Amino acid sequence: MGPLDVEGPHPVIEWHDHSFTHAAFVLDGIFVNESQFDQTELYFGPGNFVCGPKGQIMRHGASPEQDCHCYFLTDQPFSLHYLDQETVAKRVTNSLKILLH
Repeated sequence: MGPLDVEGPHPVIEWHDHSFTHAAFVLDGIFVNESQFDQTELYFGPGNFVCGPKGQIMRHGASPEQDCHCYFLTDQPFSLHYLDQETVAKRVTNSLKILLH
């Protein structure tokens, strides 16, 4: 756990997952988050917690207009796995199948 500083104007980390559960507490700026489930950019300001379960496909970072400073909390050591578009598409399709059954 520790500080996470994300600088604009193009800071969004491409599609990835983490091997741990995590949360970002937004200290200032605007944190942008998109996951395999909402499939749209959501914007969070200071005071918000943005949580991500282990293995969830996501991309996130600061808004284009300003930097963002967060406190990043994890339940395990940090790791980041970038995903190509084919892997993202397969995993999203499989997740939707599970949710619909």
